[in-house]
Amino acid sequence: MLPGAMLLSLTACSSPASAVQPPPRVDPQVSAPAPAPAPVVAAAIKPAPSDMSPAPAPAPVKGPLELAFVGDIILGKYKLREYAPLFAPGEDPFAGVAELLKVDVAIANLETPLMHTRPGKSPIYIGSRFGADKAAARALVGKFAAVSVANNHALDLLTPGLKETPEVLRELGIAAPGAAKADGDPVAVVTLEEAGWRLALLSATTWTNRPPAPGDPALPVYRTSEMRRKLQPAISAARADHDLVIVLLHWGQEYTDGPDSAMRITAQKLLENGADLVVGHHPHVLHGVEHHARGLAAYSMGNFLFANTDERSRLSGVLRVRYQPGQRCPERASFHPVWLGEGPGYRPAAATGDEAKQIRDRVASLSKKLKTPLTADGEALVVETWRCDPAAPAATSK
Repeated sequence: MLPGAMLLSLTACSSPASAVQPPPRVDPQVSAPAPAPAPVVAAAIKPAPSDMSPAPAPAPVKGPLELAFVGDIILGKYKLREYAPLFAPGEDPFAGVAELLKVDVAIANLETPLMHTRPGKSPIYIGSRFGADKAAARALVGKFAAVSVANNHALDLLTPGLKETPEVLRELGIAAPGAAKADGDPVAVVTLEEAGWRLALLSATTWTNRPPAPGDPALPVYRTSEMRRKLQPAISAARADHDLVIVLLHWGQEYTDGPDSAMRITAQKLLENGADLVVGHHPHVLHGVEHHARGLAAYSMGNFLFANTDERSRLSGVLRVRYQPGQRCPERASFHPVWLGEGPGYRPAAATGDEAKQIRDRVASLSKKLKTPLTADGEALVVETWRCDPAAPAATSK
């Protein structure tokens, strides 16, 4: 992610810059003296440089764009009523995947509600409970431009966590698609601008671990069969003034080997009606990828930084998708194997050797079942062919 990435919302507006009057120009036909032996050439008066002069805004430059997607991230969890962080203060838990995340925009699913100051004891007493504070969330800065927060753990810190999560992320300069809303449609588009591209992000979840309290802001929570109907209006609106529309869905069954028919139908319909990418999480294991029309569905990206409960959930990866200007069809989509280490840190690291082969074999096999062949390219897997309609409309961003 480039440091200069800009985060906007669809409702944001900016005031026009103050008008600057041009300097006076000397007209030689009016102010020149009587004819002299040598001609006199008049020129516009150039004002002296001033710190008060506004710098001209650079014109947007739309070059190639590369995105990266990863799965579930937690920053800490409660054990019984005690707390177990996944890394020490100031430690970088993503050091082992730094090269894989060197893209224009990286996006994850943050399955950890945040507070400015995390409670020492869990506010609930059963089940897996996640939570972290702003200090821990700083580990995301410089790595991820956006993290989806619509997931089943969104209420693990109850109402305070539900409200403070997007506040903390905003203060850290990280977008939070799927954040709960106090009023209006819970489905909201978050806009990212990077290198002249406008990206629309939408997020939703199929369930939460506990119901909201009366008066809580509303999360976008829908059954899989409802997703297309609930998200389509926002997708259609975003299509008009964004280059890419990306849908992030927390769905599916834990520890399954692939999407069910409802997930595949939903992804297909979304991609045929305005979305460019559908990226899923929640099953804690990797699923295959499938292309429809111009787009790609990655049904589950597995875990990325997580207290693993199943050996298969140590198999992870980074999906990188690259676009050329004016194109909605990816130039290249590649999957890069990642291995999650032992506890208590469970650090993700670029996989090599036998570990990388195990991950590639799983993803290639599951993708083949979805009629999407992948080929090996070093340690990575690449979508073998991209059936892209040459008459497909280019990006509509102004």
